[in-house]
Amino acid sequence: MASLPVATDSAPTRDRLMEALVRRQLPRGHGWGHCGMQTTTEATALAMLALRGLRLTCHEAQRSLSTLVSLGSPSGLWPAFVGGEINLAATALAVNTLLTFGQDPKIFDPKVVESALQALVRVRPLEASNFVRLKFRLADRHVKFDATKYGWPWVPDTVSWVVPTSMALIALQRAQRRGLIRGNELEQRLRLGVEMLFDRACTGGGWNAGNAIVYGVALRPHLDDTALALAALRPYLREPVVQRSLEWLLKNVECRSAFSLSWAVVAAATYQEALPKVGRFLEEARIRLETLVEHPQGIEDTATVAIAAVALNLDYGGNPVEVEA
Repeated sequence: MASLPVATDSAPTRDRLMEALVRRQLPRGHGWGHCGMQTTTEATALAMLALRGLRLTCHEAQRSLSTLVSLGSPSGLWPAFVGGEINLAATALAVNTLLTFGQDPKIFDPKVVESALQALVRVRPLEASNFVRLKFRLADRHVKFDATKYGWPWVPDTVSWVVPTSMALIALQRAQRRGLIRGNELEQRLRLGVEMLFDRACTGGGWNAGNAIVYGVALRPHLDDTALALAALRPYLREPVVQRSLEWLLKNVECRSAFSLSWAVVAAATYQEALPKVGRFLEEARIRLETLVEHPQGIEDTATVAIAAVALNLDYGGNPVEVEA
């Protein structure tokens, strides 16, 4: 399991983040919201990952996981928030969180994870349609990508994007390694998802939200999108696009976004054992992240507080996106 260098002054910052998450939990244990009283899948899942093994009693963990499970729909997929439409990135994050906690039948029915995994495999974006592929090839030439290589959309009946594809790949690969899902359809979806990320990479490495070139202009990478794609592509370390993208990420330690930098730390840590040079980035990024989140009361978004806590606690809590483990 990859781990971060231990920083002597990291514990106080980490503890303040944990305390902030405990305070922000909604009444009666009804999960977490981004910045209000509405329970959201992303904030709840990330808060659970951050607090795992530190501040939650067995009862509190059971109650919070039950809340996360209750957010799911009968289809096996999750919405972004209570009453919202299905969101595939939120679904994959929820599934990955349940996998991280383990499938204890005393806490939740293991069939929940099985159903969600199968539902994720069955999801098809618009590019899976021959008609839509023809449209992109002949009519819609504003974007440049291979529509035969597709991953997962944010919401059903839309096109593939980097974040939901990366999240889905992480969850499905972790589940596959545990023997929770298998089969030809899974293998095909994993292959297409990986090929889609390779195809959508920016020219110099890294990933934008979904396309490398729009209206003939090469787009710049985003740190959080790049981080998640790299985490999903950890088994493909030797691929040139992965190498270029990791090099780009390692040069962006000065990022001013705590959310993006946190994801960069979490993703880069999965490469540390294979590439010692990653350690320098992790050390510098962690110090910078501690500065950015030193006063969590001033951070409005609970998901940012949670992923920062995860990033600063990898040496204790483990890495929730480690697909090689």
